[in-house]
Amino acid sequence: MPVSQRRLRWLIKPTLIALNGIVGLLLVATFALIYLERNWVTPRFAEPKEAFASGTIGTELMPLPVAITLPRLASHHFLPGGPSNGNWIEQFGFLPNADDSNGLPIGFAVSRYRPQSGAPSPVPFVGFSCALCHTTAIRPIGATAQTKVVTGPGSVSLNLFAWVDALQAALIERVALIEEGARSPPPYRVSAEAIFDKYRDITGSSLGMAEQLMVSLWLRQFRQRIEDGLPRFDEPFGHGKSRMPTVTPTGPTRTLPFRTLIRTVLNRPGNGMTVYTKIAAVFNQSLRPRAQFDGSIADLDARSSIAALAAGATVTNMALPEIAHNIKQASKYTETLSAPAFEELFPGTVVATTDILARGKDVYRTHCFACHGDRTGDAWKPGPRTNTIIPITEIGTDPDRVTFRHYGELPGRIHNLFEPGHPFYFDRDKIFPLPGKEDDKASRGYVAGPIDGAYLRAPFLHNASVMTLSELINLEPRRSVFYRGRNRYDPQRAGFVSPASADRNHYFRFDTTVRGNANTGHDYPWTFNDPERSEEDLRALLAYLKTL
Repeated sequence: MPVSQRRLRWLIKPTLIALNGIVGLLLVATFALIYLERNWVTPRFAEPKEAFASGTIGTELMPLPVAITLPRLASHHFLPGGPSNGNWIEQFGFLPNADDSNGLPIGFAVSRYRPQSGAPSPVPFVGFSCALCHTTAIRPIGATAQTKVVTGPGSVSLNLFAWVDALQAALIERVALIEEGARSPPPYRVSAEAIFDKYRDITGSSLGMAEQLMVSLWLRQFRQRIEDGLPRFDEPFGHGKSRMPTVTPTGPTRTLPFRTLIRTVLNRPGNGMTVYTKIAAVFNQSLRPRAQFDGSIADLDARSSIAALAAGATVTNMALPEIAHNIKQASKYTETLSAPAFEELFPGTVVATTDILARGKDVYRTHCFACHGDRTGDAWKPGPRTNTIIPITEIGTDPDRVTFRHYGELPGRIHNLFEPGHPFYFDRDKIFPLPGKEDDKASRGYVAGPIDGAYLRAPFLHNASVMTLSELINLEPRRSVFYRGRNRYDPQRAGFVSPASADRNHYFRFDTTVRGNANTGHDYPWTFNDPERSEEDLRALLAYLKTL
């Protein structure tokens, strides 16, 4: 045998041995990983109330160590009002949770599922529960008035989009600007090592090797997704600008759900949309066969699944048994969730005399019952138009929610996301517009649903453009400009108080002349300038509305 062949055989043999060893190690590592993964997730199937309050809905966003440390590592993004104006929870309108050992607010859910894939994780991930958006704090006017947390209304202070802007800005920020022609960009300001060190400083505990690896992997992937999207979505602002109306125009208590869906479902930018939708109250959902402000969904589980999708959940995570269970049980909880009585939140407040309430009921029955129905004892009696769509031309409220470019296309594409066999697959006739009706703009409008807990639905209209019930019924003129944030509640007017100018608690300037913010329409019983308008009837109507 030639020398060259002997040398080749001498090289091949140890190489094959080494490769076999590597393959063996990989197999051992794979089986070890599978074994460990079995212990990373222990599914919990919560009862309806717990599922609503703290159950993950598939929106896993970031590792728990990141959620704990990032507000301190990047305080210039997470304290947009300055360090003297409260912590990040207060400044973005979240609600403190005294029972959370990690210092996270109400509605932050912790699970062991990874984002996107739903695979088990060695480190907990933070996402959202239904309570994030559908729990609020009522802070009555008066120095001695007690703040009360209420489940069911849309949060009146939450500015989720501004917080997401701060989160993204913090994670892609570099220590210096990238210079043109530079061979490599400067390092990121927030590194994985900085997260590990700050976590140890805050908790007194160190992350294990697997936990550190997962945090590092997530950080790299999350940054990559943001930076890959910059050509379409542009850079997040951060740096104290995230709460400015010109930067994040949703403001407190409003979202841009259709923009999220357009980006997720249609893979379109969705930039420049003015579809600002108030976070809805979720009282007695069994009374509402057509959900959403525009009545576009005729199935409660479908409504909840699409809401989770708009909040950042993925179809994959929503298919996991625990997460599917949480969403459905949270939906079940809202079927019979009732609003507290007015006197329960404002003890000692006398709504009105019996005679005034009787007069108010007569006014309501004449002008409001046909659309919204009325309470009869503990039940709700629908009117002839309750749960039907009132066309825009008739109701006259801001049209952007039902007239944006992709409105007709979205239902079919959303339906196709969930294949048969998925826990949230629903029939096509449960979401509107129906096939063949995509371009029928004449039938678009807003659903006339029951208004149980009417006083807790402020700010009013689908875009949160009217601050009080008194203004909504035109007892008082509607404000064209007001300031939002952590507003106090006025029991007399049944709605929120606004200062004359912005301050630390009311930073968001809401201008009703801006597109998507119109406070026009819904002029019932009369317009403010109607010569037949009766202030006495309207005062009686306001009193009666507080009892619903």
